Amino acid sequence: MSEMEDKTRTPRQDRSIKTKEAIVQAAMRLFSEKGYHQTNTKQIAAAAGVSTGSFYSYFIDKRAVFIDVLKDYNDTLQARVEAYMSEINFHNPDKHALLTHLVDSLLLSHEVYIGFNKELSIMYLSDDDITQLMDAQYEAGRIRTLQYLQMGKDELKITDLEAAAILVFESINAIVDVIAFSPHRISIERLKSELVSMLVGYLYI
Repeated sequence: MSEMEDKTRTPRQDRSIKTKEAIVQAAMRLFSEKGYHQTNTKQIAAAAGVSTGSFYSYFIDKRAVFIDVLKDYNDTLQARVEAYMSEINFHNPDKHALLTHLVDSLLLSHEVYIGFNKELSIMYLSDDDITQLMDAQYEAGRIRTLQYLQMGKDELKITDLEAAAILVFESINAIVDVIAFSPHRISIERLKSELVSMLVGYLYI
């Protein structure tokens, strides 16, 4: 830990916790609207309703708050996904309906992060710490996918669950990102329908 990092405040009282949360939320909005490189600490502090000096008592620089924003993004996204997934009956005989609900749940989880996700794609390629954080999130997603496959393994025709979990996670993740964050030439419903048909044909007897 650097000397500057050691001097930043770890909030313990409610007021300090709320101040730091306000800075993180303001940074998320600005990074999403303006981009990382077009946002500075003075703008973040102003958007959070705090002084620039107060900002630096919690974060050593803009990069530090971006990493906190990313951690909050990951935690919130994971909580949303888990909440939606808890509603799914993995023993539903209608596998098309089951997987359609899964894809719709992931799309709803991504909706509020469109602007930030675009900026995150840029930062992923330019900052090793951010790359590591995102890679850890992806690996957690692959592990969770494996756990869900194991829950319904008696109905699956595939035998290598670990390899299948990677294929399923990467396929769903890629197409959900295309639907949520990229322009596309055909309708969302057609993309979802083909994705679900592909997965049903691959996974189930």
